[in-house]
Amino acid sequence: MEGLRNLVFVALLAVAQSASASTGSANVSSACATLEFMAKMVTLNAMLPHYLDDIYELEGMEYQLMEMNSLVCQPAVLTGYTRGNSTYANGYSVSADLYYDPWYFPNGQLFFQAPAENTTIYYPNGRIMAYHWMHGNQPIFWPNGELATEYFRTYDVTWYYPDGNIITYDAGYSGGAWFYPFSRLDGRVGQEAISRYWGLENEDFTFLNFTSEGYLFTTKERIRRRLIFDDYDLLDVPGVLLLVTRLYQFNDTAKQFTPADINITGAPY
Repeated sequence: MEGLRNLVFVALLAVAQSASASTGSANVSSACATLEFMAKMVTLNAMLPHYLDDIYELEGMEYQLMEMNSLVCQPAVLTGYTRGNSTYANGYSVSADLYYDPWYFPNGQLFFQAPAENTTIYYPNGRIMAYHWMHGNQPIFWPNGELATEYFRTYDVTWYYPDGNIITYDAGYSGGAWFYPFSRLDGRVGQEAISRYWGLENEDFTFLNFTSEGYLFTTKERIRRRLIFDDYDLLDVPGVLLLVTRLYQFNDTAKQFTPADINITGAPY
């Protein structure tokens, strides 16, 4: 009878350890999705900066994110050893325990207090990306400190560029108006529209062209294939903007993170 009790205890312990490992692994996946989202925000801020932004600081942040990503998020298997012994090239540790403890960037700046928890998220420059990351309907900030949106993961809300220009009033709404971060090219009041019906198949969007002398002109093109978005796609405003910039052959470091052009797996609700 005593032997049966011991056997049952060992079996329960094994199940508990397995469940703990599974939860810890999910925590890391959530943390890596957060890192991926941050990479989009940093890259876009570097590509479309406010005139007061420090471009060298933004580019340095990109490299810090890439180092964390390659060390923790890209490996196919996170072993028991690397879970607590992932170390940057400068000797700094990512975390005492990637499953449950705080994560740090290569410069020693805190990323968050615990993965997959309702915690404040910090950029490598110490500015806050979100105060309550695992809760939707919260403000999100660019790495330069400017407000990106007051209500993350919420439909029909306004998003702003890092310089304060409007991206859209209709995040999460297929067929809403989206804008470039500059004034209308015809001289009228307002921003130049990417499209008044962004995401809807066969609607028009404004494509920017440049002559060999560098002069800008526009053409009207049709929304087709990868430019067709549903409401859920359009909640990922940074991901959609990166797809737009890639239309113009702009390189971005966020490609180091994203398995697809639009992905917010594990981001909060």
